Amino acid sequence: MSSTVACHGAEVTVRPALEGLTGLAELLAAQPDSPLVLKIGRRSAAVPAELAAALREAVIALSHGEAVTLTPHEALLTTQEAAEVLGVSRPTMVRLLESGALPFTKPGTHRRVRLEDVLDYAERQRHLRTPGPRPA
Repeated sequence: MSSTVACHGAEVTVRPALEGLTGLAELLAAQPDSPLVLKIGRRSAAVPAELAAALREAVIALSHGEAVTLTPHEALLTTQEAAEVLGVSRPTMVRLLESGALPFTKPGTHRRVRLEDVLDYAERQRHLRTPGPRPA
């Protein structure tokens, strides 16, 4: 399998060859809390923790032969795309939008949802499902 990069506007999908990724994935997985530093020539910069976590997840997925897509947060999604991000059906997504659970725009006849709002909603739902500490 050869490396491929597909660009769709600001979205980039990568499906690389497995060569070299296994060792990198093992290194990143073995030290999940260690800070990452990017070094290019004589210059280096610390990678912010959030980006380091995303990079770790991307490299691990790529090392398993999965494709990874990067999309800017400002992206507007269709209801189908938003539903896919949340792992729900499109009718369920429409119900979430119409109930006010997520903001949306309707520039014409179709609803559009900001990716950032979809990811924020997913995070809120994850926190609701995560059990808190049990009282003693």
